[in-house]
Amino acid sequence: MSLLVPWLHCTGYALELLALMFIPGLAMLRVLGYRGLLPVAAAPPVTFAVVAVLGQMYAWIGLGYSLGSLSVGLVVCLALTWCASRLVLGRLPAPLPRELSQRRRGTALLSFFVALGVGVLIALPILRQWDPELPAQQIDSVFHYNLAWTITQTGDASLLSGASWSFSMRAIPAYYPLVWHAIVAAIAGPAHVVAVTNTLVSLTPIVWALGVAALAHEAFPTSRWAPAVASLTMALLPAYPVYMLAYRQLWPNALGYAVLPAMLALLCRAMRLLSVTGVAGRRRATIALGVFAVALLGAIATYPSAVFSVVLTGLPLLYGIVKATVAFVSRRLGSGRTAVLVAAAGAVVLLLVVAMLVLEPGVIARLGRDGYAGLTNLPRRLCALLTLWPLGGAGLGYKMALSLQLVLIVSGLVVTVRRRQWRWITWAWLLPMILLTASYLPLGPLTAATGLWYNDPYRIIPLVMPAISLLAAASVEWLLSVMAVRASDWRVRPVQEATAAACVVLLLAGSIGADSSRGKAAPSAYAAETNALVRTLTVDEVAMIRSLRDRTDPNLMVLGDPAAGAAYVEVLAGLLSVFPHMTFRSMDWDALYLAQHFSEINEDPKVCELVRHYRIGYYYADDAGTVAGMDVPERAPGLYGVDTSSGFELVASARTASVWRITACGDLAPASARDPWGLSTPYEPLYGPDGAVNTFDENGELVPES
Repeated sequence: MSLLVPWLHCTGYALELLALMFIPGLAMLRVLGYRGLLPVAAAPPVTFAVVAVLGQMYAWIGLGYSLGSLSVGLVVCLALTWCASRLVLGRLPAPLPRELSQRRRGTALLSFFVALGVGVLIALPILRQWDPELPAQQIDSVFHYNLAWTITQTGDASLLSGASWSFSMRAIPAYYPLVWHAIVAAIAGPAHVVAVTNTLVSLTPIVWALGVAALAHEAFPTSRWAPAVASLTMALLPAYPVYMLAYRQLWPNALGYAVLPAMLALLCRAMRLLSVTGVAGRRRATIALGVFAVALLGAIATYPSAVFSVVLTGLPLLYGIVKATVAFVSRRLGSGRTAVLVAAAGAVVLLLVVAMLVLEPGVIARLGRDGYAGLTNLPRRLCALLTLWPLGGAGLGYKMALSLQLVLIVSGLVVTVRRRQWRWITWAWLLPMILLTASYLPLGPLTAATGLWYNDPYRIIPLVMPAISLLAAASVEWLLSVMAVRASDWRVRPVQEATAAACVVLLLAGSIGADSSRGKAAPSAYAAETNALVRTLTVDEVAMIRSLRDRTDPNLMVLGDPAAGAAYVEVLAGLLSVFPHMTFRSMDWDALYLAQHFSEINEDPKVCELVRHYRIGYYYADDAGTVAGMDVPERAPGLYGVDTSSGFELVASARTASVWRITACGDLAPASARDPWGLSTPYEPLYGPDGAVNTFDENGELVPES
């Protein structure tokens, strides 16, 4: 427990984050008639949709995004939801009729606490190995920290422009899904982004586990134990969420996956209501479809590939919804008119898909990416496909978890294939498994389709996991039915309860056994013995960067290689970095010139011209860090070996890292000459990709070379 002490001061952040993610969406869903576990689990994607819409609206009307403005907007949206529910429902009570609720009392509460415990269990390796005040180190993590900090400076949480300052020295309008960053910025303010972000990382497994429990609730509406079994089954598989959160640190992507089970649960509810409109009412079914659409918007705003993930894993449910809708329309309009409507709707969907492919070239580019699929090292590929854990593992605990996982999958497939009402679960497992197979083995067009998930098996494995949780629940449900048949009438319930409890205990033991595998996926880059992919900072260096707040002018920029730690000056010291991202942007010509030639500051006049124009007041010097797949010194030779004996004044240092005030270029441009938070600043960049002086028209727009 002593290892968790550093997190105690983050308890307030955790409560605020949970409140922001869950309370707005939960309130809206309860107004619309949702009760039990589903509105709790589905609250985050609904909240995310509202946050995304408000962030965009505030940018359009010029209102700054902050916790205060967000809170006001959330209250207004809740009021509008209440008005809409009254308008749609009329005199119909919001909650479902009692005959549609077949669960025993206390099931939702039991499921909630089991899921909560599972979420904490999954997050334990992060809590044990991470210090909440130390920034994580990965290619993407510094970008996510800096983007949240940028929102606190600009007040812009728009998906269309909020990330414009986070890729390069020059702010260029850019789209990015920044719901993750908007949530962090609202709670953290400019000074606590690291601690709040790390806290949100540790809370994401709770969102995932609650969604899995809600999905099992909807898939097995009469079961008491299915949600608990499904939640615990997810703790057997270490590939998600810990690997994606802690090892790869793809945080918005991970949050987009975390809401996937809740999305499927909403689909289950919608399909169920559409199939019993005579009891539930058409209006409730309409609301269910509307809620799913809003939640899907929230998932897409969190990470755009969520739309492909939901469609693929939810295809059997979507088919059921379409089938029920067509049957309903056909009874009222006749088969002929219905066929015309279906054809028209199909044409519209096809046009939308074509438009997306044409208007978003990034989708086509992904489909053409080179992937991992191949036939080399085939046994290892097949093993990874079978275990859903490419990193492998050892020890009795891991082997127990793996054995349970395989037994539950196989038995669940046998059970769900034989029962018509559960057969959709088989399809929900099979479809993403085919895609996962195509990510390991060359399967032509299917392998190309994995490009929508960056051809990355680790981004496809989470699509399979919700179905695995339902396969496990189906296995236990079948076992309970067998025990009921064999037990005498008066002993049926005690025997079933004892059997279910034994299954839960066995799953809990397996989940604890899988902790070693999760721990392997949650290393701290500050510990020398770990297998971290990126190392750019030390603990002393972090303290040195934080000290810059009291030693530097916040209106001046810092130049240094982000792979040497320089990019962290934004989130840790409140200073703008020339390179806020670990990777360089090809269109950032002036910054790239400095990366190549800054060490020639005393010989090349262009260097000083750029330093003066962009008000670069500090140079960050350090040895090159370690970044997997990157030759750090080779890509930015001008940022290493700089002679600081003249033209520089030492500001702070820690071991090999140091920050210097640049005096070699004389006085910088006045602060009024250039707004560092301006978008598409005229007369920039000063130089082209070849170092030649650029030409501009009378409006300051770059004139392309003929």
